[in-house]
This record gives sequence, structure tokens and C-alpha cells, in this order.
Amino acid sequence: MNSKLFGTSGIRRKAVELPDDFAYDLGRAIGTYSKDKAVVVGRDTRKSGPRLELKLIEGLLSTGKNVILLGIVPTPVVGIAAMDHGTGVMITASHNPAEYNGFKLWGPKGAYTAEQEADLEGIVYSKDFLSGKKGRISEEAYIERYIDLVLRKVGKVKRRVKIFLDCANGAGSVVTPRLLEKMGCEVIAVNVDTEGDFPHGLEPRAENLKEICVLVKKSGAEIGIVHDGDADRSAAIDNKGRLIDWDSFLSVLAYGKDKVVTTVDASMRIEDVCRKVIRTPVGDVAVANAIVREDADFGGEPSGSYIFPEVHLFPDGPLTAAIVAKMVSEDKFYDVLAKIKVYPTERLKIPCDDKAKKKIMTNLKKVLGPREGVDYTDGIRITSPGGWILMRPSGTEPYMRITAEGRTEKELKAIVDEGKGWVAKAMA
Repeated sequence: MNSKLFGTSGIRRKAVELPDDFAYDLGRAIGTYSKDKAVVVGRDTRKSGPRLELKLIEGLLSTGKNVILLGIVPTPVVGIAAMDHGTGVMITASHNPAEYNGFKLWGPKGAYTAEQEADLEGIVYSKDFLSGKKGRISEEAYIERYIDLVLRKVGKVKRRVKIFLDCANGAGSVVTPRLLEKMGCEVIAVNVDTEGDFPHGLEPRAENLKEICVLVKKSGAEIGIVHDGDADRSAAIDNKGRLIDWDSFLSVLAYGKDKVVTTVDASMRIEDVCRKVIRTPVGDVAVANAIVREDADFGGEPSGSYIFPEVHLFPDGPLTAAIVAKMVSEDKFYDVLAKIKVYPTERLKIPCDDKAKKKIMTNLKKVLGPREGVDYTDGIRITSPGGWILMRPSGTEPYMRITAEGRTEKELKAIVDEGKGWVAKAMA
């Protein structure tokens, strides 16, 4: 186990690197750290989930905490339950491959901050755990509460919309089909099994969705929606079977809003559609914190994570699906999409050992030297008249990430080639 437990979005490892004793100690640490009487626990559909859930619960109970079991639920349902009970744990690796799993921690105001994670990590390693009278386990059915909340906030569709939905056999399977049907949609739902056998890669990217795009076109649906493993993300496929670029999807959802928060890796096209854009480090917690600080109307990342503060402050795939359905029913979605100006973009992942990331970033600063247009908000972002490039280590996977955007294909190629050269020198 690496000394640093938490990445950009909780703890994620290959499940074999999350032994029973670690899950047990994490439960004891959460029980020690939390001031609440009960902790809510949910999980996605991964086959390693029940084992980790069992040991986590044993640890929580040993500290005297009561445990409220939610079962298989999307991550945002755990977030909603934590708003009621104070502390929540979601057992998931989100969009990571099936062999991974992890833990995401929640408080009443949203996902744990980096400071809270650091405090919890300290308790894990100190092993200074509380002990007391063993807590009790109960179950609460939060799915209907969650669906009712979304229906109250979003409302029903203006006309019946035919939607193709791919839940990837993940946690969205237990919520999104029911939610959309209650809104009045005609739903064609595929991959809604919850046994943990995933039909394709869980990150809703083009290479994982080729077959789904074909099915959306054949179905005659007006829109297709795809979730990742824990349904905190959503991607959209248009009525011609084309995956809608994530930055364009983000811009559609942000269109016409006064103040929007997004991350350093998002396209410059979002500046075209909002009055003011605030950029943060990558990660939904950073986006959520900035939404509160800036009193923003919307926040999101070009990864399928979108936050609607009028409902709550965390990414929510089923809620995104509901809002898209409503827009389609009002004949707004495609009208707005047609207005989004698209600039050529490229995203690269370069394999990189987690232990080497800090040194590589230090080397990269030396390689670049002093220059104009540099932003160190998260990684290194360099803006020029022809576009921009961002170089940063992944917070969840063993990669260095390069994201670049140019005003033309020629300018993009020049930016990317230069960036790859810089990173190669830093890794040498």
C-alpha cells in the first residue's frame, strides 16, 4: 500500500491491493474520525465489493458506529444519504477497470476535502482507533427518495422522449431506468445486470462505446445516455449514433449560464457560452468547493462529471440523464449543441509509475524554464495565441496526461508535438 492513500477522487487500487485488514482498519479509522452516530455504506456492482463492504462494516461497528446499508446504489445516492446522516462511504472505483475498487468518503456537504482525507489517513496509519460497544446494522431504501428528489427538481418531460440508456451493468442500473420512466420517457435500457460482469470499458469514451453507438442509431432513439461503473458520470450519444464530445456536452449543459466552474483541462469553447468561467484543479471536490465559493450556477469536468447546485453539490449521472431528457423534450438540446463552436483537441495518456510523478513534474518545470502563459493551478498549463496545453499526472491511474487544444489542426499538432517532447525530456 502506498503511503498516500487518497488520489483525486478517494482511494482506488486493484482489488487485490485492498486486503481485508486494510478495509477493516479503514472502517475503524472512519468510525474514529466521524462524529456522527451512523455511517451510510453503499457499493457499485464490482465482484470485490461484498468482501470490502463486509470488512469495512466490521471496522465501523467495532468503534460503536451504527451502519446503514444502502446496497447497490449510484454514488450520488450515497451523497444524498450522507446529507441526512452525516457520513457516507461509497465502495467503488468509478470508471476504472473491473479489477479495481476503492472507497469514496462523504460528509453532509459533499465528498471529503483533501484536508479531511489527510486527517483520516493519519488515523489509518497511527492505528489509534476508538473502541466501544458494538454498533448495529440497519438498511434504508434510498433509491425512491433519490428519484423523488430529482423529479421534484427537474420535473417530467414536456413530451414523450425515446431514450437509449446503457448502464454498463453498473450501479446506475438500479436507478436511471426507473427515473426516466417516471419522467415520462420511453426507455430502451441495456446492460442493466448487477452481477459485476461489465460488457465494455467503464470509462464512457469512444473506444469503449462503438457497439453502443451503433445500437443507438438503430433504435431510433432521440438521444443515448451512457453511465460509468458508479453512475456519477454520463456521456451522450446523438440520434445519429455519434458520441457527443465531452467538452461540447459540458458546454451544452453550461449554455447561457451566468457563472460556471470547470477544470484546467476543459476546452476554451466553454468561454464562448457563459458570462464567466472559473477554472479549478481537476476533481469534483475542487469544482464543488469553487461553486460554493463563487456562488456559481453550474460546474463540470470534460469527463462526464456534472454538478447542478440547485439540487446538490456532487457529480450525478442519473440527474444529468434527467436534465438532458428534459432539454430534448423541450427541443433545446440539439439547438444548443449546434451553436457550440468546436476546436480541435487531443488527449494523451503516457504510462508513468505513480512514484515517479512528483520527480517528473519537477523535471518538467526545469525543462520549460521561465516563459509566459504558464498556469500551475493543477499540473502545468501553457496558453498561447494558437491554443493551450496541460501536462499533469493522473490522480487515479499510473499515467501522465497531456491535454491540448488548438484553434486549428495545424496549431494543435504543433502544440502536442512540443508538449510530448517536453514530457519525454522530463521522464528521461
